Amino acid sequence: WLERGGERSLAASMTSNRPRRGGKRDKVQQVDLKHLGSYEEVLAAFRRYDRDFNGLLNYGELHALMTDLNTTAGCKWTEAQSERLYQKLDRNRNGSVDINEFIDFVFQASPEAGTIGDKGKSDYELVLQDFRKYDVNKNGTLDKEEFTRLMATLNKSGGWDSKRTNAVFKQVDIDNSGEVDLNELIAFLFGVPRSRGQNTGNSQDAALVTVEFLVGPGGPENMTKQIAGVWQSKFGHAVLVKKRVDRNLKGIVKVSARDGAVVFWDDAKMVAYRENPFLSLGTMRAWVDDMTNRHLPKLLESMRAAGNANARR
Repeated sequence: WLERGGERSLAASMTSNRPRRGGKRDKVQQVDLKHLGSYEEVLAAFRRYDRDFNGLLNYGELHALMTDLNTTAGCKWTEAQSERLYQKLDRNRNGSVDINEFIDFVFQASPEAGTIGDKGKSDYELVLQDFRKYDVNKNGTLDKEEFTRLMATLNKSGGWDSKRTNAVFKQVDIDNSGEVDLNELIAFLFGVPRSRGQNTGNSQDAALVTVEFLVGPGGPENMTKQIAGVWQSKFGHAVLVKKRVDRNLKGIVKVSARDGAVVFWDDAKMVAYRENPFLSLGTMRAWVDDMTNRHLPKLLESMRAAGNANARR
């Protein structure tokens, strides 16, 4: 389990851009495109910096995006770094970056993750992946045809067709927009935890998302406490961490939400296909960043969407 003192290092590393006493800052870590956040936020950033509205990012537009992203975080970004990044993004070497290249790069697994295809991915991760795949026009929503294709892929037993889509579409399309966004899809597929019942969103003090950690004793307990502190600082009482300690286990064995329906890490099912994110401070920080910037905001939004639907019934 992490080097001695690692529990303190994680919390410190998550706030490394804050000034020390006397105005000096710790060493600042640059941020990459993954810090843009959720799928919808990544789409919005692409369109915001596509300043000539041609559906592509040229070098200057990408450099402006990365400079602004790092300036906001208190970091410097150079033209040489933008040039290297541009070469990675422009896979077909046509001199520009289209929305598919941009999305694929942002949401690709890190080299450390080691995921092979869809093996080792949870149902929740597959839903996010397939939503991006079937959102063909990259507008951040699915029309009925796109929704039908997605559900046919997810429904491994087969038999999903347009008739089934028509039967449930109004239930899924909470805001009656005629299309389904990712928050609505998550609310439909993974539901509202039993513990919340009909009280979704009624109290600002109630946790909208509960993340459950199954851990071994000692260091894993302390690290879970540190992660909970990071999320409390970011989300307040909206996110609650519950910790279950099993003296027969070692490390952080499972992390889930929605009464176990949404799985973020399951050692037994994932470790054969991907790197355990809790084995080093660097991979743990990346995991906490991903949870903080993408998954927890997405679950919070889907809970609020479900709460709005309940309020209208």
